Amino acid sequence: MAYQPYYYITDWENEPSQKTAVNRTNLLHMENGIKEADNRIVQIDANKADKSALNTMVKDVTLDTDTGILTVTLQNGTTKTYDLDIEKVVTNFDINDQNQLVLTLADGTQKVIDLTRFVYSVESTATISMTITDRVMRAVIVDGSVTMEKLDAAIQTEFRQYMLDAQSARDAALQYQKFAKRYTLGDQDFPGSENDCAKYYYEQTKEDAATSGQNAQQAADSAAVSTTQAGIASTKAAAATAAANQTAADVLTTTQKATAAGASEQVARDKATEAGTSQTAAGQSAAAAQASALMAKRYSDGGVVPEDAEDNAKWYWQQVQILKAQVDQAAKISIPQFFVDMSTMQLKSRTAAKGMSFRLEAGKFIGKEILQ
Repeated sequence: MAYQPYYYITDWENEPSQKTAVNRTNLLHMENGIKEADNRIVQIDANKADKSALNTMVKDVTLDTDTGILTVTLQNGTTKTYDLDIEKVVTNFDINDQNQLVLTLADGTQKVIDLTRFVYSVESTATISMTITDRVMRAVIVDGSVTMEKLDAAIQTEFRQYMLDAQSARDAALQYQKFAKRYTLGDQDFPGSENDCAKYYYEQTKEDAATSGQNAQQAADSAAVSTTQAGIASTKAAAATAAANQTAADVLTTTQKATAAGASEQVARDKATEAGTSQTAAGQSAAAAQASALMAKRYSDGGVVPEDAEDNAKWYWQQVQILKAQVDQAAKISIPQFFVDMSTMQLKSRTAAKGMSFRLEAGKFIGKEILQ
């Protein structure tokens, strides 16, 4: 903080003037000035810089613009130089035909930098195809390259469930195929099926038809065969032919059913699931219906739980009937209507046929039946 003037001199006058007498006031004025000067000298001494520190402070700085050397002169006369290497400062840059960055320095030398060092290379894999177009990097998943292990765990679980369902459907279709073969041609996995299939019955029918035809021919050649037997033979031949046709139709139907068996597999499984659900729901509904029936009986007639003996519709109806009988009985009671005969000062009652007259004797009401 800069000091401000503190002491102002006294314009002393010689005797005999008394304006500037040597007295206490003027002497104290000089004492205070001397004391303030002393205080300021002490404060300046306390705040002054050390000479050794001042000698290390910068006195002058010069720069040689040709060499770029900075010279610093200190207070004690010593100097320090610093080479700023201004000859290494880039004064110009360009890109050559090889896509290289060429830097021209202040001293005329050039520094060539390969720009490919600043470009990241990409590498494709069997799963990911990497490309760089107009400095834009793109990654594309190769078609058909994503395996099961690369999928989300939930998706893997769902796919595996589909595979299990497909295997189950395949196994069921194979089972239906075996049964279709068993009933059509017979199968060695089913003992005795070679004599219990459509093919067997068809061959038997065909043999019967052939036998019937031979019998019919013999009947025609033999004059001794009666007309009745000939008719019977013809009837049997027609029946055999119809049986053969029916068997062929059955074989066709069996083949169609075998084909439809595979297609019906999924429907059968869905129906089985629905049937199981419906069975459970039916059981629950039956239990609920039975419980509802018991509750209906409990509130209707009672007899289900001990506390419903007087807490059901039947008991309340009986109580209502009792109350109704009591009300009907009470309704038959004729309530007399009393009035005072002002001429006789008697208390009388009004009824349909007769009434009562009252009089007061010795502080008591005395009544007498009278005719109206």
